Amino acid sequence: MSQNADTEHGGGVAPEHLGQTDSFPNDAELSRSLMEATNKGVLSTLTADGYPYGSLVSCVVNSRGEPVVLVSDLAEHTQNARLDNRASFLVDTSGSIQGDPLSGTRLTLVGEMELLDQPRAIADLYLSKHPYAADYADFKDFNYWKLSVKRCRFVGGFGHMSWMDADSYSQAEADPFTINAAHAIQHMNEDHADANLTFVQQLGEAPTASAAHMVAVDRYGMTFEVSTEEGQRLSRVAFPEVATEAAQLEPFVISLLHSLSHDV
Repeated sequence: MSQNADTEHGGGVAPEHLGQTDSFPNDAELSRSLMEATNKGVLSTLTADGYPYGSLVSCVVNSRGEPVVLVSDLAEHTQNARLDNRASFLVDTSGSIQGDPLSGTRLTLVGEMELLDQPRAIADLYLSKHPYAADYADFKDFNYWKLSVKRCRFVGGFGHMSWMDADSYSQAEADPFTINAAHAIQHMNEDHADANLTFVQQLGEAPTASAAHMVAVDRYGMTFEVSTEEGQRLSRVAFPEVATEAAQLEPFVISLLHSLSHDV
């Protein structure tokens, strides 16, 4: 398991994974993508007597990947932040995991809460993501705060974890497929199980696999859970080129499948 942010693709990946594992996104990219995909998290502040206090809050993310929240001055977390601005913010994927929730991805951002004096641009973004907040956004006791990130702790499942500094995190790019990945994964698993199997058998170092279930897709490639004679394994299949926009997802998958069909 890695203890520092991996800057090379494939970093932090368990060695038993099959296929083109050097095409995995690095942990900073995975962290930024996770934050872009969320609209809520657990904000933990310190009470006056020094105890951690967790609150579920809605959020948006600024250009550096920092969460911004709209909170009341009367809220416990706001009063805590005014006394001691040290805080953390947790996001996770446990709600979409069947089985052990700890097998999912999660991210903890550690830093300092800052009151935003001129939040117009981020306020517009916030209300576009959380339109119900318009009912109270203009109240005098509601303000926008951001967590100024100092360090990040990423956990990608059992045995896959790392710390990264604020610069590594903020300079990474969120994946362009984040928005449509879930739909694509469902579509491939429900309608193209045969294509999944072709990918892992020909490119994913699983020639004898009996089944393949897509579990992730990103700008660099696809990840499958495969059934092998040795049991369940993860297999990685890389795209021939790196995607730069969401619209490239379907063409990339189709093009790669056609190239394999022509090679047979």
